[in-house]
Amino acid sequence: MSIIVDKEPDMANAFKILEYYASDPEKRQQLEERMNADRDFAYEMVAQFEQGVEEGIEKGIEKKALEDARLMKEYGDPIEKIVKITGLSESQLKENGIL
Repeated sequence: MSIIVDKEPDMANAFKILEYYASDPEKRQQLEERMNADRDFAYEMVAQFEQGVEEGIEKGIEKKALEDARLMKEYGDPIEKIVKITGLSESQLKENGIL
């Protein structure tokens, strides 16, 4: 292990910090609490990112369905067919100016 520490100054510094916190129970607890808080924050950020991606995909799917519905309406397809093929409701079509 000393080979790594000798070649990498950052590793040597990390080991000094680790020894400092390991020797003081109060400091170790503070470090553990901070690490737990950082981990929780990271997990929350990932969850928010995943939720944002999912919402973006859903909006994209709805946007495409609305585009399809507009085209179908232009081609004279009946409302029942538009609703069935796009999966949109009549109220969604009305809200978006298609009906």
